[in-house]
Amino acid sequence: MIFTSINQMRETLQWLAWQCTLPHFAAFRMSNYEYDALEKKASYSDDQSLVDFLELFFDAFKLTKPQWTMDIAHQDLPAMALIPNEGIRLIIEREADGAWRSDSVGGVRTVLSFPYGTRFASLKSQRISGEKQGAKAMFKAIAMEQKPILFHAALASLSINLLALGTSFYSMQIYDRVIPTQGTSTLIALSIGVIIAISLEMILKLSRSAILDHASQKMDLAYSHNIFHRFLNIRADALPRSVGTLSGQLQGYGAIRAFISSAALYLVVDFPFSLLFLGVIVMIAGWMMGLISLLFLMVSIITGTIFRKKIELLSTTSSMASHKKLGLLVETVENAENIKATGGGWNILSRWNALTEEGIYDDLAIRHYSEMSTYMAAFFQQLSYTALVGIGAYLVSISNTLTMGGLIATTILSGRVLSPIAMLPSLLVQWGKTKIALKDLENVYALDNDNEGVRPLSPIIHDGHLQAQQLFFGYGKNQASIQIEQLSIRQGERVAIVGAIGSGKSTLLKMLSGLYKPQKGQVLINGVDMHHISRNRLVETIGYLPQMVKLLSGTLRDNLTMGLVGIQDDHLLEAAKQSGLIHLINTLPQGLDTHVPEGGESVSGGQKQLIALTRMFLLSPKIWLLDEPTANMDDLTERAILKALHGALGNDKTLIVVTHKPALIGLVGRIIVMGPKGIILDGPRDTVLQQLQTSTQGAQ
Repeated sequence: MIFTSINQMRETLQWLAWQCTLPHFAAFRMSNYEYDALEKKASYSDDQSLVDFLELFFDAFKLTKPQWTMDIAHQDLPAMALIPNEGIRLIIEREADGAWRSDSVGGVRTVLSFPYGTRFASLKSQRISGEKQGAKAMFKAIAMEQKPILFHAALASLSINLLALGTSFYSMQIYDRVIPTQGTSTLIALSIGVIIAISLEMILKLSRSAILDHASQKMDLAYSHNIFHRFLNIRADALPRSVGTLSGQLQGYGAIRAFISSAALYLVVDFPFSLLFLGVIVMIAGWMMGLISLLFLMVSIITGTIFRKKIELLSTTSSMASHKKLGLLVETVENAENIKATGGGWNILSRWNALTEEGIYDDLAIRHYSEMSTYMAAFFQQLSYTALVGIGAYLVSISNTLTMGGLIATTILSGRVLSPIAMLPSLLVQWGKTKIALKDLENVYALDNDNEGVRPLSPIIHDGHLQAQQLFFGYGKNQASIQIEQLSIRQGERVAIVGAIGSGKSTLLKMLSGLYKPQKGQVLINGVDMHHISRNRLVETIGYLPQMVKLLSGTLRDNLTMGLVGIQDDHLLEAAKQSGLIHLINTLPQGLDTHVPEGGESVSGGQKQLIALTRMFLLSPKIWLLDEPTANMDDLTERAILKALHGALGNDKTLIVVTHKPALIGLVGRIIVMGPKGIILDGPRDTVLQQLQTSTQGAQ
C-alpha cells in the first residue's frame, strides 16, 4: 500500500491542494468547495483506486494525464512519486552526486534511491488556450460530469418505454385470443403479467425521478459555484455598472440546467422511442397504418418549429424587460430616502409600470404561441387517432392483415408516437429562455478577470515599492480620467494625494491597489507588474479603504474579519481599541455578534469608516491606501484616528491617502497634486503647500 492510513492520504492531498509551493500546484489553488467536491470522489480501497483518483486530481490542476512508470529520468522532472508505505513525494531535481531532491508534506528531503515498487509520473501542465472559457463550455463540462447519472436515467427511461409496450400487447391479446376463445386462465395470466409490468414501470419512474433530482442537485451546486466564483474574479473596472441587469444575468443558470436535463432525455430517449413505437405499429398493422402515424408526426414537428423563432424573439425582449425591472428595483431600494426626499416616486412608478407592461405583453405573447402549438399538436394527435381507427377498421373488415386486437394496440401506440411532440411547445419556451440566459452568462464570462491572460504569481512581497509608468485610464471611450508619465512611491513613504473633484485621485488609488488595470501602461510593485500577481497575494500586502464603505449582511465580527484567518478575540479587541471602535462595541447589547443588515444602514457613515479602519489595523498591511478615511468623522474621532495611524504605521509601512482635510496632511511627508491632465505638483509636503499658497495668492 502507498499510504498507511486514510488520514495520511488526506493530509497529503490537502498539502498538494493548498500548501505545495511547486508552480504546477501553487498556480491553481482550490477553494474549499472545489476540494470537498473532489475529495468525495476519492476512495482508498487499494493503490489502483488512488491512481484513478490522481487522474482527476491532475485534471483539476490543469496537468496532463499522468503516465506511471517504474523508473525516473532527469528529463522527466519535476515528477510525482508514489512510494510504498510512505505516500506521495514530488521530485524536484537531481543533484550533482546523483541524489534525488524531493518535497512532501513532511518537508524537503534528499535520497539516493527509491524503494522497489515506487511509481513515477512526470508533472506537465496542460496547454492553455488563448481563448477564454465561455459559459457554454462550462455548462457542457459540468453536464458531461453527470453523464453516468444521466445514462442511468436514460436506461430507466428505456425500460419504462419498453414496459409501456405491455399495455398495447395486452389489449391485442385480449381482443384476439381471450375473447374469441373465452380463455379465462389466459386472461388471468396476462392480467397478472401486465399488472407486474405497470408496477415495474411506476417503480422505474420513481427511480428515474430520484436519479434526475440527484443529478440536478449536483449540477446546480457546480453551476452556482462556478458562476459566482467567476463573478468574484471579475476585475473591478470590468464590472458592468447596471447592478440589476448583472444580477439577472447571474441567476439565469437555473433555466439552462433545467433545459439541459429536459432536452437530454427528450433527444436521447423520448423522441427516439417515438420512432420505435412507429416501428412497432408497422410490425403490427402494416405500412399503411405506419405511414399515417409518420405523416402526422412530421406535420406536428413542422407545426412546433414554426413558432420557435417567434418564441425566441419574445423571450429575448421579455428577459431584457425583466433585467431592467430588477435593476430599477435594486436602484429604488438603495435610494429610497433620496427618492422620497425629492418627490420623484411618481417618476419611478411610471418607469416600473412601463417595464411591467412590456414584460406582461411579451409573456402573454409567449404563452399564446405556446398554447397555439400545444393545441395544434393535440389537434393532429386526435386526427391521427381518428384516421388510424377509421382506416384500421376498414382494413379489419376487408382483409386479414389487421386484427381487432392489432387495431386496439395500434391506437394505443399512436398516442405514444405523438406524445413527445406534445412536449415540444414547453421545450421551445425553455429553449428561448435558455438561449437568452446563456447569452447573458457568456457576456459575464467575457469580462476580464483579475489576472486575465496570465498565470498569476504568488511571490512574497518584502518591498512595498510602487511604480506607475505611462499610465492611462478612462471610464468612457477615448476619455482620459488619468494620464501619468511616471510615479514612484518608495516603501515607508507617507504620501497625500490632493486635487480638484474629478481629477482621478480615487481612480489612481484603485489602480495602485490592483483593483483597476491601466488601459495603457503598468503599475509595478517591487518591480513586478501588479497584473501578474495573484489577487490574494495583493490583498495580503495592500490594504485599501474606499471612500464609500459598504458593509455586508452578517454580524459585526463577520465584517471585521472578512477575508482574514486566524483572528482571535484579543486581536479584535486590540484593533478596536486602536481605532476607537471599542466604544461602539460596548454600547451594543450583543457586541461583536450584533447583526448588520444589508448595506450596513444600522450604523452611520463615520461608524462604517471606523469598522473598515479597524479591519485595516487587523490586516496590518505593508501598504495602506486610504481614500478620505475621516470624511464622515467628527473632529474628536478624527484626532483619535490620526493618533492610531501614527502608532500603526512603522518606518517600513507605506501610506497613501486621498484627502481634502488639513489634519491628515500632517501625517505625510510628501504631497501629490492632481489635475485634469495628471500630476501637477509632486514633492515634499512643505514645499508643495508653499507653492499652492503662492499660486492661490497670485490668482487673487
